Amino acid sequence: MERERVKDPSVIQQSTYEKNIQYYQKWSDRQKTGQVLVRGAEREYEQSRQGFIKFYLAPLITETASSSWAVFEQNIKKQSGRHNHQGGIIIYVLEGEGVTETNGEILEWKQGDLLLLPIQPGGCTHQHWNKDESKGCRWVAFRDLMVAPYIANTIDQVSMMPEGGAGTTVAKGKVRSEWKAEVSGEQIPLVTHPDQLANVNLFDRLIALRDVQRKRQQAATWMIRGDEVPFETNAHGKMQWYLHPCIAYSAVQTNLFYRQEIPVGSRSGVQRHGGDAVFYMLEGDGYTEIDGVRHVWTGGDVLTLPSLETGVTFRHVNTGKTPARLICMERNLAHTVGVDRHSGFEELQSCPEYRQQQTQG
Repeated sequence: MERERVKDPSVIQQSTYEKNIQYYQKWSDRQKTGQVLVRGAEREYEQSRQGFIKFYLAPLITETASSSWAVFEQNIKKQSGRHNHQGGIIIYVLEGEGVTETNGEILEWKQGDLLLLPIQPGGCTHQHWNKDESKGCRWVAFRDLMVAPYIANTIDQVSMMPEGGAGTTVAKGKVRSEWKAEVSGEQIPLVTHPDQLANVNLFDRLIALRDVQRKRQQAATWMIRGDEVPFETNAHGKMQWYLHPCIAYSAVQTNLFYRQEIPVGSRSGVQRHGGDAVFYMLEGDGYTEIDGVRHVWTGGDVLTLPSLETGVTFRHVNTGKTPARLICMERNLAHTVGVDRHSGFEELQSCPEYRQQQTQG
């Protein structure tokens, strides 16, 4: 009987299988040891062809736990540069009022509004202006780096920001209609049992789904006005939903986005979450407890939840003398891997305001 030859361990170490294991282990180690809190005061604005930009998370920033998001602020002194990319970016206005021209259409926005750059053939060519140059004008943008390769995203600079941020042009185009759009409620029937397959043309249904999505996109809103979005008090806190798996009227469907307000002396609920969410702290002081570890923040900081096998348990606590306000961005996986994801999604303890509401009700 011929014996099987034992391979040299050094050869095994260099196999593609072993390299894949090492790659995923390195990614897992980054989630466990990387920086989850990025302080805004420690980041500086850089002048670029597109404008004055401060990066919190980016592909070339490797000390953070998160590697799947780009988060950056832009300070629009007069006007930005003009560039084209495939869209899908979410922009939240932090300060001031401005105008964005996208593919010949004008969006007028102010503090608290959310701009949506749609994913569409040919991408979005766009530029931003400050409406009142005597006042500050800033927004924070979120790009999903996991989706970017899937939509073949590239950035092409069409024109540079004028030297020193000086304004030389004025936004021109058709003002896009108000944000309260109504889209088609049509749904494509699901196949709920294998025996139905014999009587269904699934390719035709894919085309029908495309047509429904095109119809919705034509009517969908590219901007959501923050001062017109109602608050709800739920188990996790007092929140406004801008983007949600059950909201069909938004031009971007790839993300969840909400704004949360925590009263003085209070906290959010305690939640078990799959991780990979991004929080931008708008104002106030407090800390976020992630798996028992406190991360102290102030307005202008960015906090991320790491992706761990067991998920993470977290809560926000307001320790300041004013209400704390934050925004949260995460990937919309509700209809793909499910709301539970790999770890389960649970509210383990309700916030005080919700408990009080339930008692009174």
